[in-house]
Amino acid sequence: MSFLFSKITNSRLMGTMGLRIARQIGNNRLDQYFLLDAEKVGIADYVSIKNGDERSLYEEEERLMGGLGSDRIFISEKEAMYLVNHFGNKNLRYNKEFPGYKDEYIEIIENKIDSVDYENLFIKISKKIETPVEFINYMTMRIIGGDYEALNFFSKYHIDDMNITDNEAVLLKNKVVPIKNNRYISEFIFEDDIYYRSKIGFNISDSNGHYKIESIIYIDKEEVDFNIVSNELMKEEYILVYNIENEFYKKFIYDNPKFMKSEFDSGVLVTEFKSNNNHVDKEVYYISGDINAIYYINDLQLVVATYDYDTKFEVEKALTEEYSEYINLDSEYKFENSLIYEFAQMGYDDFYDFIDE
Repeated sequence: MSFLFSKITNSRLMGTMGLRIARQIGNNRLDQYFLLDAEKVGIADYVSIKNGDERSLYEEEERLMGGLGSDRIFISEKEAMYLVNHFGNKNLRYNKEFPGYKDEYIEIIENKIDSVDYENLFIKISKKIETPVEFINYMTMRIIGGDYEALNFFSKYHIDDMNITDNEAVLLKNKVVPIKNNRYISEFIFEDDIYYRSKIGFNISDSNGHYKIESIIYIDKEEVDFNIVSNELMKEEYILVYNIENEFYKKFIYDNPKFMKSEFDSGVLVTEFKSNNNHVDKEVYYISGDINAIYYINDLQLVVATYDYDTKFEVEKALTEEYSEYINLDSEYKFENSLIYEFAQMGYDDFYDFIDE
């Protein structure tokens, strides 16, 4: 067995990373694709390809890494094996099943492996934090995700589990409020089976762009009604409706393997994520801030949703340039809140019938 290469997304601060390992085993090549989840999961997904052609290997890498909004960096064999072992042991700790054909990687987890300088590796697999706002958003995200490994990496003292969440919670919205003298308050909403609102106070230090938590104060959470949460997360949605030819779907999916596909009764919802995670560097963070566009495709129509005018313009331009022989813009709308998911879930064949209801 010989190691060929390994690459990973530098998305550790988002909680998930895509890791690809390529190895030669006798006359066969094995490419392994791991989704590593630091939020009380471990190895969340695993796919392998044996003797794959260039296209299939590329498509699987894009499926795994393309939506994480991060750079891809090469790491050593020792570092790759360490990460599989490290995250695989999280599966054991949190009683999570190993995904995929675990026989292809279980020995890495069960056997003793060479140690690495994890502090240097952690820095390598994390993007550089540019501003205090970005730092506070990431730290709030890590707290809600129960990722105290990352939180303590950026803390000057050990932070025990703050017991804010009970399950695999998700940060939905956060507002960073600067106070003074490197002090900030996070005002956030999160989902943990039900919805909650809470606050955390941060006192941080900045040493030449290297941020650390000096102290942290948690203010107790309170339950929030679903309708209030919906209003908090509401945003304008631009909709484009196209008539399409039969060949469009196949070509669109082939051209965009990194887009995430979700099957519905009457069509397919395809999500395009932004190429970066710059939404984390905004004073008001939204979980959906990394979405660039959503495409719902059925036999008759392509319905496209975007969330600001500039993105709508760019997406419309790209579709026209690439697929003008397959699609024809029929109409466009602007709504006060998002409808694309409801349209997909309701099972309508025609968007016009849906909005006429």
